[in-house]
Amino acid sequence: MSATAYRTAEIDTISPRDLLVRLFECMERSAEEGAVAIQQRQYEVSTRACRRIRDILFELQATLNHEAGGEIATRLEDIYRFLVKEVVDAEGRKDAARLRQVKAVLSPLREGWQGIPDKEAYTTSLSGASKFGRLNIST
Repeated sequence: MSATAYRTAEIDTISPRDLLVRLFECMERSAEEGAVAIQQRQYEVSTRACRRIRDILFELQATLNHEAGGEIATRLEDIYRFLVKEVVDAEGRKDAARLRQVKAVLSPLREGWQGIPDKEAYTTSLSGASKFGRLNIST
């Protein structure tokens, strides 16, 4: 089995909570990678890292289930929109500190998802219906 096939099978079988944790971990890594790249004037690398964060945030927005998630889904959507704006601004201004601020917002969100008990791991505000297709969460 190829690494890609293994990763796909793994992602298809983990709980929504664990998938969300991995997505947030990926965004945190990407924010740091982008910040370092900006500091080193490696703008192609920072652009890829920022694009990865935006893609994940867009996917998270697209899969929110407002009917089931109610106010929590609405608040998450607002946070995701804010983070997209911050990533775009950080990328455009080549602002490493701003990307690290994005990371600082992402960390408690990841920790919140990690804190969900195993018995609730399959309950989320996500619809499961992706509008954009499978994400690449590898870095």
